[in-house]
Amino acid sequence: MPVTQRFICVAFLFATISLQGADQPAWHGTWAANIAGGAAFAGTWSATPGPAPDTVGGTWALLDQNGTELATGTWAAGKDGKVWKGTWQARRPSGQVYDGTWRAQNELPAAGHLSALFEAAMVSAASGSWRMGSFTGAWTIRAYGNK
Repeated sequence: MPVTQRFICVAFLFATISLQGADQPAWHGTWAANIAGGAAFAGTWSATPGPAPDTVGGTWALLDQNGTELATGTWAAGKDGKVWKGTWQARRPSGQVYDGTWRAQNELPAAGHLSALFEAAMVSAASGSWRMGSFTGAWTIRAYGNK
């Protein structure tokens, strides 16, 4: 296949993927977390449905008090019975990487989807716990809309 035809095929594929993703719901909001008995952190997050049913993924940022990004990362989750559990990873500008796990405290009906957690977080904060090695703590999120 000539280079021009390959370029057109690849461009069409990317346009098709972008259009398919445009119809998917997306959520965003703010989060706050603390280390058990210690420091508090805050930032922003976004989420979109994952590739498989009952999965979700997104991005997040750790911000300082002035709104400057201290770290950015990704997260993913899946449903385990009535509870959402996931993993997260963050990278500082220096390149240092952190990762851990998290769990939602809010139980959802067995047939419920994570969108219910985000919808609830639009009314009142959703919460849970997180772990990174020997560090543990609590988190809360607030959602500010979906599209």
